[in-house]
Order: sequence, then C-alpha cells, then structure tokens
Amino acid sequence: MKSPLISAAAAALLMLAGCQENPSETAKDVTAAREDAAEDVNDARQDANEVAADASEKVADAQQDLAAADSKAAQKLTKAEAEAMVKNANAAFDVAQTAAKGSYDIAKAKCGALSGVTKDACVSSADARLAANQAEATAIRDAALVNAENHE
Repeated sequence: MKSPLISAAAAALLMLAGCQENPSETAKDVTAAREDAAEDVNDARQDANEVAADASEKVADAQQDLAAADSKAAQKLTKAEAEAMVKNANAAFDVAQTAAKGSYDIAKAKCGALSGVTKDACVSSADARLAANQAEATAIRDAALVNAENHE
C-alpha cells in the first residue's frame, strides 16, 4: 500500500518540477498580468466616466426642462393673476358706482320733502356726495389697475 502512494507522490513531484518556470519567466508573467489588469481597470474607469457623464447630462437636461416649465407656469399664473386683478377692480368699481348712485337717489328723495333754498342746498349736497363717491371709486379702481399692470 505504501508503494502506490509513494509512487503517486513521486510522480506528482516530478510533474511539478517539470512545470516550474524560471524566475525571469515568472517576472515577465507578473508584469504582463499587471499591465493587463491596469489596462482593464483603465477601460472600466473610462466606461464609468462615460456613463456618469451621460447621466449628468440627462440630469442637467431634465433640470433645464423643469426650470423652463416652472418659468412658463409662473408666467401663466402671473398673467392669470393680473387678469383676475383687473376683473376684480372693475367689478368693485361697478359695485361702488351702484352704491354711490343708490345713496344719491336716497339723499335726493329726502330732499323732496323740502322746499326753496333748503331743498336746493340738500340736492347740491347730494350731488357733491355722489361726485365724491364716484371719484373715490374711480381712484380705487385705477390704483388696482396699476397694481394689476405691474404684477409680476
């Protein structure tokens, strides 16, 4: 039993001895392996840099698209707000004019019970209040229209 084991071990040693490289060949193989590994790592880095650059470009494009969309949306909102401000100013003006006319009609009706100079003074007073109320409504509306025009 020892003999087949010893002969197998001897055969293995002989095979290994025959396959051994000299130090110079081993050094060349190691150098070649290092160069191959360095080249592979370099190629992998270049590929990774290209992928990263492509991804960064896509992110930048998406950010520009978002900024443009946000800008357009903001402009649209600002325009809608300005238009709403104009409509609200005109509606408030119409209400103020109607209220002024209603107050004038009431004041004038009260003057109907009077006569002479007192009646004339009452009507003049009602006319003056109407003119003042209309001027105030116009000033408020015009200020609101200026604000709407300057709305950014």
